[in-house]
Amino acid sequence: MILSLMAAAGKASAQKEHQRAHIGLIYPISTNGTKAPQISNSVSLHALSGVSGGEKGAAVSGLATIIRGPQKGAAVSGLMNLVEGEVQGADIAGLLNTAGGTVKGVQIAGLSNTARSVKGAQVAGLANIAAGAASFQVAGLSNTSRHSNFQLSGLVNVTGTGNGQLSGLVNIARKVTGIQMAGLVNIAEESEYPIGFLNLIKKGEKSLGLTLDESGNAIVAFRSGSSRTYGILGLGNNVLMPEARHAAEVGLGMHIPLGRVVRFNLEISNITNTNFYSTAYYKAAFRGLVGVQLGKYLELVAGPSFNYVNYLAGYEPYVAYSLFEVYGAYSVNTFYVGGVAGIHFKL
Repeated sequence: MILSLMAAAGKASAQKEHQRAHIGLIYPISTNGTKAPQISNSVSLHALSGVSGGEKGAAVSGLATIIRGPQKGAAVSGLMNLVEGEVQGADIAGLLNTAGGTVKGVQIAGLSNTARSVKGAQVAGLANIAAGAASFQVAGLSNTSRHSNFQLSGLVNVTGTGNGQLSGLVNIARKVTGIQMAGLVNIAEESEYPIGFLNLIKKGEKSLGLTLDESGNAIVAFRSGSSRTYGILGLGNNVLMPEARHAAEVGLGMHIPLGRVVRFNLEISNITNTNFYSTAYYKAAFRGLVGVQLGKYLELVAGPSFNYVNYLAGYEPYVAYSLFEVYGAYSVNTFYVGGVAGIHFKL
């Protein structure tokens, strides 16, 4: 039905008249009749759908609003707003907003928003798409633009250049000058502050390292990110606990330069020790590691750690000493100070 309405109005020339009010049921059953695509209005009210040459106030339709020219003000529809020209104001629809020109305002849709560019905000339940630049995009699933000031999505963000990205799973960009935070992976040619467990930054920093901590966890970990922030993914074994020998590590870190060959690495680490039948030990650690560069590819690291451990009641203590312990019905919570040392090979 909507497509047929667009086809019927498609041959209309640019708007020539202006009316204060346009009221109707469905095109062409309205006060402007078949001339509706040639007339702009201050107020449009349609029970089902309306067509106009432009809007300079408010347009409200039960299903769809089709504007063949520019829009100033607000367009509110139960299903969709389709604007061929520039939007200055707000488009609010239950499913879809589409603007052929620049949106200077906001698009809010239950499903998706599309525009040539956005000098304002796009908010959608599913996806936002801007062919050019977009100031602010918020979507339940994904955002796409050529340039963005900030993107927030539940799943994926994609942009050429951006000032910030936040997603539940993946961020993709050519260059990000601010924070790029993802639940799993950041991908970019350049990124100043990638925050994710895996950061594939072309002009970033990557290393493969071996560390050993006070509890016997010997872990080989991949550290990836920039010269400022990085993520940690590792696997290894515990040489002191045969009942939970296998270890896995995820974490985040930050580099703080102290000199030409010395820097301070702050890390938040989460290590799980398991026998594959049950998770025996979980450790969350905050580590402050001094890193000393040995040539171009090697870095020695060592420093203290502050640890919280939860382990199943009945298992051996995680370490022989602790600051204090809290006993529950099924598990034990331990707090203690430890340490870690290792070597990193830059890739």
